[in-house]
Amino acid sequence: MPGLIRQALRFRVTSLSSAGRVTLGPVVTRGKVVELRPPVAADAVEWSRLVRPERDRLEPRWADSDLDWVTRSSADAWRDRCAELRRLARDGTALPFLITVDGAIAGELLLDRVDRERGSAEVEVWISEAREGTSITASALRLLLHHAFGEYELRRLTAAIPVGDRSAAALFSRAGFRREGLLRGYRRTADYELWSLLATDRPDESISDLPIVSAMDVPSSGRGFERSSALQRRLHELVPGGAHTYARGSDQYPEDMAPVLVRGDGSRVWDADGNCFIEYGMGLRSVTLGHGYRPVLDAVQRALADGVNFSRPTQLEVAAAEDFLSLVPGADMVKFAKNGSDATTAAIRLARAATGRDMVVVCDQPFFSADDWFIGAVEMNAGVPEATRGQTVRFQFNDLDSLRLRFAESGGQIACVVMEAATALAEPEPGFLEGVRALCDTHGALLVFDEMITGFRWSASGAQSVYGVRPDLSCWGKAMGNGFPISALAGRRDLMELGGLRTDSPRVFLLSTTHGPETVSLAAFRSVVQAYTEGDPIGVMERRGTELAEGVNAAARELGVTDYVAAIGRPSCLVFTTRDEDGRPSQPYRTLFLQEMLRRGVLGQSFVISAAHTVADVEHTVQAVREALVVYRRALEDGGVERFLAGRPVAPALRSLASPRRL
Repeated sequence: MPGLIRQALRFRVTSLSSAGRVTLGPVVTRGKVVELRPPVAADAVEWSRLVRPERDRLEPRWADSDLDWVTRSSADAWRDRCAELRRLARDGTALPFLITVDGAIAGELLLDRVDRERGSAEVEVWISEAREGTSITASALRLLLHHAFGEYELRRLTAAIPVGDRSAAALFSRAGFRREGLLRGYRRTADYELWSLLATDRPDESISDLPIVSAMDVPSSGRGFERSSALQRRLHELVPGGAHTYARGSDQYPEDMAPVLVRGDGSRVWDADGNCFIEYGMGLRSVTLGHGYRPVLDAVQRALADGVNFSRPTQLEVAAAEDFLSLVPGADMVKFAKNGSDATTAAIRLARAATGRDMVVVCDQPFFSADDWFIGAVEMNAGVPEATRGQTVRFQFNDLDSLRLRFAESGGQIACVVMEAATALAEPEPGFLEGVRALCDTHGALLVFDEMITGFRWSASGAQSVYGVRPDLSCWGKAMGNGFPISALAGRRDLMELGGLRTDSPRVFLLSTTHGPETVSLAAFRSVVQAYTEGDPIGVMERRGTELAEGVNAAARELGVTDYVAAIGRPSCLVFTTRDEDGRPSQPYRTLFLQEMLRRGVLGQSFVISAAHTVADVEHTVQAVREALVVYRRALEDGGVERFLAGRPVAPALRSLASPRRL
């Protein structure tokens, strides 16, 4: 996924001709901020204090000298060394860095003997014993490798490693270097091995694992929530419920800990108080490539420059429709809209027109539409006519008998069956989807797949391609635009044409909206398709999700709470369980877990991951979980959350009354 990798990494570069002043990173590794920055003379005292105790490790590695160690490690020696490094950098023959950890100097990393014509250079690295850590050193090296092979366009790097230095050999081996042979006489104090790495052999993971943040962006909520809380109070004065989506409401978060966000970048978001969080469930699962994904933004900016909304269709509508149908071979036609409810409601209207029936059967899955045909079947259904409520009934996932019963009870009045082919927690059992397809065919009903979540998260072609069952109609949205508002209804030509001009039947009013074909979201969608075609975002999400689940569940085992907290589900769509001392799902314990995760810089009602999440993001999250579970276990031992939870528990989003979180 080179496109994702390239946009995910940022470097602050003044210019290579300006004394080689390049800053790489920072990155967060095991909760530490690691950065490579140019050396300056003002570092002399700190550098001397760091180096002087390291004589046994460092003197054999340094160039031969007749000077004593105190002189060689003095502040004056650093100033001379710094001047020489800056001269080499100006000449373009070296690129020197200091490794800093949480702002303090930890070691040096040097790209030496740079030959741009041959595309080669040597790598030298050391890090203080006080700062020694495989993850930290590896992160620093990976940053340098990306810059050397990317911005510097080198093709081969070499490193000299003392014979018998297993830690250094392991470090360079992990980065992709291979041992070539001995370097006799390289230093008079020891024999060395030559290790090398070609650009073509560089592991992708050595780059894509790196989260790029600024030094002030270490995930935490240490700045408090005063500004967010004030904005949330104002939102409640202006917007019913204090949010435009119930799932985003403040009642879904611990009281006075509902961040009001101001921006996002990759997997991170920042709130009005300046807190930084690693975010999960990004955009209600609509963002799979990361916030601010550059190729999408570039495509959107180009579209904006040419105009957004016109009185006739645009060429972009043709291209977007062709892109979509190339991904979904089971669909003959498509029509775009703005949100998922538009698409599912249009599918219901088509099904009713095609069959002449009124009833709808929905699977017992969380949500399909904000419109009356579905909301009438949930608890929060005030304002929906009683007659409408009775037109939608439910059946159970992986239970064909429950669907057979609905058909038997309906008297031939079921227009369609609406369902997700799979969910985060439930895979279809062998033969189940085929059985649903057969029952629909037998009873003359249409099969509608909701691909809002499964599309671009299970596969770019949707769950229908994963499980091999073709629906009559399918509804898409969420990740189609990586957060930009776009949805789609797709299906068989004979059904879709009921809303067109190639029919003699009474016409269906099918998704005729002002903003459905606006160019910005169509351009975003086409860029998303390109990202999925050229890279493997789903593979990245699956790998990261697997690592996250393994880490969270290992932490739960360590603390003896596996019966109460677990990361479960499909790796690209994880959720977490929170149970009370009796093993029952618990909103108070869920709130406690959310509270402790927010305090540690993790924001999310789930662990639904994106392709922008890195290994370091996962490591930070697992450590946050480990610390949160210490508090969780104390609450279990205490018999309740009362001593640990600040404020009232969260409540289900679609409840009938504002209580228990009434303002």
